[in-house]
Amino acid sequence: MTKERMENARYLAAELRELQEQLQSLPTTQDSVKGSMAEYPYIERRMVVSGIDESRGEGLRRQIERHSAKVRKEMLEIEEWIGGIADAKMRRIFRLRYIEGKSWQQIAFAIGHHDEQYPRRKAQRFFEKIKNVRFVREK
Repeated sequence: MTKERMENARYLAAELRELQEQLQSLPTTQDSVKGSMAEYPYIERRMVVSGIDESRGEGLRRQIERHSAKVRKEMLEIEEWIGGIADAKMRRIFRLRYIEGKSWQQIAFAIGHHDEQYPRRKAQRFFEKIKNVRFVREK
């Protein structure tokens, strides 16, 4: 797992939220129809019918479904990778950052530090450590 892949997953999740917001704010269409009352005297009346423009909504809905599947798969792989980290503090830092999307400052306060550089440096050292281990194994 690379830092770039984990950062990308955070942005994928944010992009998914934006697409879902777009789906909620699709333009509506409105039309009127003639009809009559169901019972006697069958008076004719005009009714206004409104709803979401499905022609635009269906394409966006399919795009969201495809994107959502991609995000869920990526997030599941990241959660499994984070769950395999032996150090509990590192697991918590990574979970807060890459699963919950917290800022480094929020993470620092959550783990009992006041300097946002502390969790950022710990994460950076961890990535460097696993990068070096992977490089040694590949030789």
